Amino acid sequence: MVRQLKRMKDFSNTLKAMTFSKRMLCLSGIWPLEIRDSIFISFILFGFVFNILAILDMINYIKNFSYILANVMEYAVIIMALIKHIMLRIKCRSLSQFLIETKADYTADNYKNDEERLIFLKYNKLSYRLIIILIPCAAFLTFFYSLKGVIPNILMVRANSSSEYKLSAQIKLVEPTDAKRYALDCLFELIRVIMIVSDYMGADALLISFGFHLTGQLAILKCRVKGFLNDTNDSREGIRKIILGHHRLIRLTDLLEDSFNIIIGQHLFGTTILLCVSCYRMLTSLALIETTGIITFVVFALLLMCKLFFYCYVGESLLEESSNLCDELYFCNWYELSIIDMKSIWICMMRTSKPLKLTCAKFSVLSVRAFTDFFDYERH
Repeated sequence: MVRQLKRMKDFSNTLKAMTFSKRMLCLSGIWPLEIRDSIFISFILFGFVFNILAILDMINYIKNFSYILANVMEYAVIIMALIKHIMLRIKCRSLSQFLIETKADYTADNYKNDEERLIFLKYNKLSYRLIIILIPCAAFLTFFYSLKGVIPNILMVRANSSSEYKLSAQIKLVEPTDAKRYALDCLFELIRVIMIVSDYMGADALLISFGFHLTGQLAILKCRVKGFLNDTNDSREGIRKIILGHHRLIRLTDLLEDSFNIIIGQHLFGTTILLCVSCYRMLTSLALIETTGIITFVVFALLLMCKLFFYCYVGESLLEESSNLCDELYFCNWYELSIIDMKSIWICMMRTSKPLKLTCAKFSVLSVRAFTDFFDYERH
């Protein structure tokens, strides 16, 4: 019991998820509170050069369908990472405002009792666990897929000087001719992997961290409704705090939605393409009995589905806690309050009847239902 009380008051590890996101986004210079335009522009130039080379390469081999399809997956991931990179830079002011306004939420003194602290720690740990499961697995798979042919190719060339250097990246326009050129191309490939890990996965970690933080704050606000409104002696002050707290969460959710709706939308669209291509390549590898290819694309497809589910689960949790707040207001002892206080509660209920949500580019609400609808669409 004593240990549990100490854990509830120990908030030293609550910034783990945020720190994880910060380290990844700092690699590409787009952490909202520490923007480094020199690094940002360098990654932009790299992404554009890579995609221009990829387009020219596909035009040159347009008649080779299997070659084109094999490269679509690599180029799609880079394009998605580039879009996330640009959008995070564009929305850096909104995101930095979110970080500044929520800084106080990570201190134990911000919560009135152990129940509120437990709720905060629950969602904080959930966000960290999802990030720590998803990101290292995705990073390992990216490094493995991108660099799997480098060492075997070097050993093969050393054993047989007539052999040619080959890269994992399928751009035949820039095939290396000697060891120095091959080393530069390997460096080019390493930068590409860093860009994917930093931008593509860093944005995912940031969304998960922010989304569950808001969900936890909504759950805490619901907890406070019980105490404030059931105390009829000081109900007006309690109602005022509830309205202000809810208004703050609405504003923060709007900031998050405005910053991430395009990222979420392009992620959904890109995942559709990547799943189709990876399933095709998995079937091709199965026909050729390529064990490494089969395992790689099966794991990649599972990783895509897990990441999409985590996105949808963040949106679903936000919707659920927002609806729960509306229910809590309805079932409180509002009928024992004064007329003025009853009107205030009614206005607050009217606002909570429209749940807080994240969307896919404003077209669809992010939820578990969206996840199941996505796979129904894929199946048909």
